[in-house]
Amino acid sequence: MTVSARAVLTLTRPDGQSVRLEGAVVMAPQGRLRLRAWKFNQAVLDLTLTSDGLWVMTPDDPSGREKVLPASLSAARLGREWALLSGSFFDDPNLAVRDAGDKLVVSKALEDGRTVACDVDRRTLTPRRYRMFDPEGKLRFALTLSEYGLFNGIPWPARLDATSGEGKIGVRLNDVELNGELAPNAFKPPRRAEKQR
Repeated sequence: MTVSARAVLTLTRPDGQSVRLEGAVVMAPQGRLRLRAWKFNQAVLDLTLTSDGLWVMTPDDPSGREKVLPASLSAARLGREWALLSGSFFDDPNLAVRDAGDKLVVSKALEDGRTVACDVDRRTLTPRRYRMFDPEGKLRFALTLSEYGLFNGIPWPARLDATSGEGKIGVRLNDVELNGELAPNAFKPPRRAEKQR
């Protein structure tokens, strides 16, 4: 499934400072993600995630870069986890399912020792919250999906809120298009983008 949308991003650092950006996002299978964000019509962030790695383009000036790079790495974490969670999570035959009243808790162990748990609304069968636990069982990442709507007849969240040790990211999607045609260079990193580890 492909996803494209305009987005409003709110990036909040652990110290509580936040910034709000206008942006656009595209996603495609195999964990591909492209996120571009602007402030006052000036590009501040361009993040490209493919199976070959992660590229980030930030402002040229050192002070702007210092402010944006930590937020972009948090956005990258959101992108990586969202790609993992929205991809083939429910295709795994080794899922464990626990009845929790109005929700089902679906979980699986990953090869690296982490565990993922997803709360699924029983009535609509839509994922509402993913949680990622490290091998010791400590919560490291949470992604809440809300404001579902029908797009091309498919239920999809218009709001995503991610929380981790790096801070919080809120993403509000507008003009969502599912399974539309994407530009051939949608996942080609800009020339000035730097590959991250």
